[in-house]
Amino acid sequence: MIGKIVNYDGETLTIQAEYYDSILLEDRNVTEVEIRLKDGREISREQQKKVYALLRDIGDYTGYVGEDIKDIMKYDFIAKTGCDEFSLSDVDMTTARNFIEHLIEFCLINDIPCRDSLLSYTSDIGKYVYLCLLHKKCCISGKRAELHHTDAVGMGRNRNEITHIGMRAMPLSRKYHNEVHTIGQAKFNEKYHIYGVKIDKVIASKYRQIRG
Repeated sequence: MIGKIVNYDGETLTIQAEYYDSILLEDRNVTEVEIRLKDGREISREQQKKVYALLRDIGDYTGYVGEDIKDIMKYDFIAKTGCDEFSLSDVDMTTARNFIEHLIEFCLINDIPCRDSLLSYTSDIGKYVYLCLLHKKCCISGKRAELHHTDAVGMGRNRNEITHIGMRAMPLSRKYHNEVHTIGQAKFNEKYHIYGVKIDKVIASKYRQIRG
C-alpha cells in the first residue's frame, strides 16, 4: 500500500492512502500501522559497490554466485522487513542503506569472512558497534571479541560489583584490545573512526554483566 503525505505541522504527519480491506480493519480492530518514508534519491554508486562487494563475500562463502546470491539476500531482506521488491539499479538510498546493514548483520551472524572490515561498509557506526556487541564480534576485524569499556571503570572499583548498564563499550579482539590500551582511547577512536555505545540490558546479559 502506498500513500501520500498531505500535511505535516512540525509534530504530526498526516498520510492519505486508499485501502479496501475493511475486514482486517473492522473485524480485527487494527489501529496501528507502520510507516516507511521514501527519500526519493536513487542508490548511489558507492552504495552499489558496497552491496556487490558484500554479496561477493557471502557468495564465496556459501557457494552461491551471481544473480543467485543477490536474489537470495534480497528475498531474505524483503521477508524480514516487509519492504517492496526492488532493483539494485534504481532503489532509493534509504532502502539501499538498510539492505547494506542487513548484509553486514548477516555476515556477523554467520561468520562470513570478508575481504574488507565490515566497519568500512556501514553508514551508521553506532548501530554497527551495537550489532558487533550483540554478536560478540570485533568491530574492527570481525573476529571473536571481548568487551572493552570505553568509559573508564575507575581505580579501586571492582568490575564485578558495578552496574555496567549505561556505560559505553565496544567489542574488540585481543589484538585491538591490546592496541587501545597502548595508544589510548582517543587515538584509537580517531585511527579507526569508531566509538563506543551504551550497554543496555540486552548487551549486558550477553556478557553477563547485569549488576544492580
